[in-house]
Amino acid sequence: MEINFQKNVKRSNQTGFTLVELLVVISIVGLLAGLMSVAIPRAMESGKKAKAKGELTAIVAAVKAYKQEYGRFPGDLTQSNFMFSSNSFVSLINVLSGDSTNTLSDTQPANPKGIRFFEGSKGGTNGLPDPWDKQYMVIVDTAETGTITYTNAGTTMNLRLSVLAFSYGKDGKADTASGSKNDIFSADLK
Repeated sequence: MEINFQKNVKRSNQTGFTLVELLVVISIVGLLAGLMSVAIPRAMESGKKAKAKGELTAIVAAVKAYKQEYGRFPGDLTQSNFMFSSNSFVSLINVLSGDSTNTLSDTQPANPKGIRFFEGSKGGTNGLPDPWDKQYMVIVDTAETGTITYTNAGTTMNLRLSVLAFSYGKDGKADTASGSKNDIFSADLK
């Protein structure tokens, strides 16, 4: 058996990348990373808005189902438009989630049958926070006048709705005429 050892043989086909090729690849990767740093936050915000819109629609459907079952809307019947916000919203979510002990605004249990109209989580102390960890608001036409009065961006609107749910969006503040327009509603306000 014969063994051939070759020393210092130069390869004719060198493998590897040139400096120019490496710089081109690094530039492309950097460009893609820069584009993604803009696109990902926008996509996340769009996802939060879609989640909020879905939850608002579900809340409105639950309030209407409550009306169908009990023959009245939840809330203070002495007011033509009752707004659930803050602690009263937490109570509303608990009632719609099947809490048979909560009284909302009168002395009778608001959901004596314990029916689950809403499949969200029971509120506890937080209710159902929107995607920005703020509270949703719900306006109900408790007097059944056929309209809800709502002020948005400095304009008062009489809406032909029985229930309107909304979120103040990312900034947590109501839209103003000169400020941001990021509030999210369960219905089109046009």
